[in-house]
Amino acid sequence: MKGFSGQFILFIFSCFISFVAYGQNDRRELNALRIDNPPVIDGKLNEPEWSKAQVASGFYQYEPHNDRPASFETEVKVLYDDNALYIGARMIDPEPDDILTELGLRDSGNNLNADLFWIDINPFDDGINGFRFQVSASGVQTDVNISGAGSMRGDVNWDAVWLSEVTIDDEGWTVEMKIPYSALRFPRDDVQNWGINFWREIRRTREQSSWNFVNRRIGDPLAFMGRLTGIQGITPPLRLALFPYVSTYLEKNGGGDRWGNSIVGGMDLKYGISNSFTMDMTLIPDFGQVQSDARVLNLTPYEVKYDENRQFFTEGTELFGKADIFYSRRIGTIPQGFSKPYQELEHDEIVTENPLETRLINATKISGRTSGGLGLGFFNAMTAASRATIRDTITGSQRRITTQPFSNYNVVVADQSFKNNSFISFINTNVTGSADGYIANVSATEFRFMDASNMFRISGNAALSQQYYSGDDDIFGYKYDVTAGKVGGTWQYTYNRLVLSDRYEPNDLGFLTFNNLVMDKVSFSYNIFDPFWRLWNLRNEISANYNRLHTPDTFTGFNIQYNLRALFDTRFFVMLRTDYRPLGNRDYFEPRVPGRFYETDAAYDLFFMYSSDYRKRVYLDGDMRYSKIMSEELQEGFGFELRPTFRASDRLNMTYGFRYMGKNGDIGFVGLQDEDNIHFGRRNTDTFTNTIRASYIFTNHLSLRFDLRHYWSLVEYTDDYYRLQQDGRLDPLQDELNADNINYNAFTIDMLLTWHFAPGSQLTIAWKNNIDSNIARITRSYTENLRNTLDQPQINSFSLRLLYYLDYQRVRNMFS
Repeated sequence: MKGFSGQFILFIFSCFISFVAYGQNDRRELNALRIDNPPVIDGKLNEPEWSKAQVASGFYQYEPHNDRPASFETEVKVLYDDNALYIGARMIDPEPDDILTELGLRDSGNNLNADLFWIDINPFDDGINGFRFQVSASGVQTDVNISGAGSMRGDVNWDAVWLSEVTIDDEGWTVEMKIPYSALRFPRDDVQNWGINFWREIRRTREQSSWNFVNRRIGDPLAFMGRLTGIQGITPPLRLALFPYVSTYLEKNGGGDRWGNSIVGGMDLKYGISNSFTMDMTLIPDFGQVQSDARVLNLTPYEVKYDENRQFFTEGTELFGKADIFYSRRIGTIPQGFSKPYQELEHDEIVTENPLETRLINATKISGRTSGGLGLGFFNAMTAASRATIRDTITGSQRRITTQPFSNYNVVVADQSFKNNSFISFINTNVTGSADGYIANVSATEFRFMDASNMFRISGNAALSQQYYSGDDDIFGYKYDVTAGKVGGTWQYTYNRLVLSDRYEPNDLGFLTFNNLVMDKVSFSYNIFDPFWRLWNLRNEISANYNRLHTPDTFTGFNIQYNLRALFDTRFFVMLRTDYRPLGNRDYFEPRVPGRFYETDAAYDLFFMYSSDYRKRVYLDGDMRYSKIMSEELQEGFGFELRPTFRASDRLNMTYGFRYMGKNGDIGFVGLQDEDNIHFGRRNTDTFTNTIRASYIFTNHLSLRFDLRHYWSLVEYTDDYYRLQQDGRLDPLQDELNADNINYNAFTIDMLLTWHFAPGSQLTIAWKNNIDSNIARITRSYTENLRNTLDQPQINSFSLRLLYYLDYQRVRNMFS
């Protein structure tokens, strides 16, 4: 142990020395050419200015081989003037008829069967932040905020307004782009030096290449950007854009025959407070066309986390994700006191109205980064008071109960980036008014320190939660999560320690499944990055977790996990995961009573996932899983998913998904009489999920998307019921007990016709159908169950939404 401590201290010291002595070598440079006459964006590069610009060429492969030149030549040139950056890229291809050109929705570039070109720009050149502008050979635009992403992806919900055109000829294809400065954030310096890299993907061979070499063994492309020089004398423009909208709805709720209609209007605003900071505001927001949630039946003691689909809360929010204490779905969700009216009903009273969501009044976010690498962000949202109505059925009198007062949500964050792709940040979330006299506050920090080689890393986060109740003592809780190790190269290893105190509670504006945990984890992996035999790359990882409760300090579980990921030269991808728990498990949450636990025997899980070649007209994704608790009586689970996709043409794409999950002899919580009489029951569960997803792309600006999902879950209890003993084991229950069987269905349809009739402007027509029901009668016939489900009360909504983009610079130029 002494030797390990010495090595760990030496590792910390070496990381610090490397951090101080940072220097990035072998960075290519490209000089941008200032022009007086902007080129016409038509994908032809025939203006004389293009012939005068310096050429970026000699791309390096990123995949499949990370040690050789790209197969085909690519040439990129950069121009600029006082208003925008212009990029011209020429992708040579000796077989132009084989260039893949599938059409798709905006921001779908990585999922298209099409050749791609993109540019990564980092105006602050800090190795952490940046923007991506990508164009497919079919002309589909994708833009991504890759700030702090540390990967090839990032925040695809970020949308900018920029122009691009594509042409294909006998020698390959060409991209011409115009990126207005209003789409970027950059320092107010007379001479600009930006981090930049250019990328190309040849889809039919799945070869990715970049202008500045990127070492895949380290895995952070932002750390390997080249440098764009020659830009000077530009001034960040006044960035002011308005997005007024008007929406009209025709809706029918529940089982009635009456249709209602409504018209709403509002506005989103983007304002550049300074050269680097932007304010986004939504006034009288409307989220009626947002994608429906994928609802599920929840038998666990934990909350289900649903995705955030509201654009305002997904776009440009990467800074607010620090330390993982902000979950925007808390805003405008079910009122804190939703059940209060039902608990306070008196004789002959009924609840006639009880809103399921609080109404969002407005929301504002301000974010940006200084030239010194300091990122700052502020977020605020307000929801109106929510009230339920109770009516006396005899007298007709009514009374109202507040289920949640006016509430205010705040997030403040500061993030300082350093060299070596390192950073440290501070974030605070605060909620006031969600209940009378209640304030929730969470303060946290997140950090990452890398050495100069980007091979070694120390990272983590820590948080302190505070709950204030008027007249009571504050409740404090804390967490910390620290990981250190080697994260690059063939051999990788890490040690992780996670501590969640029993009183840590971030869920007023965050999401945490459960607290009261101490976990120690070690992992080792062996990676092969260079192709061999039929494999392009291979990853093997083995890890071990040792878990305890924080309070009281007692054992809860130990598991050993093995992961294998392999990509074949046919682009067939497989993943295998095994999880073995030799000492069983002590579950302190399933009994729903503090201090009590449910103990199970040794168990194991097997999971296998596969994905075939997306270049084919028909390809298949899927998985299989099996789990078993090695007890005397059968407790096992089995599941699989099949998801074939048919690419009928470059315009029409259809995917059908079928997932089955079954459990035999599953034992879980049923109910309790008191803390000493906690009842469990044995049950068999079957869950079927059918999905149909289709899209038809008329043009790059007009598309139709259709999503259907039917989730069906059956729970049937056997006659075996148990009482939980103090030692965590189960004792057969002699008293008669009958738990209710469950037949739960969630059925949704989302169909959206979208027309981008001008840059930043769009018209959308939507149809949404929603059924959420729990039918008392159990049936094993799928068609009968579907017929019964469609007969249940449902929500039908038809809507039209017009959003128009008004840019201050554009309007000013029109009238100047």
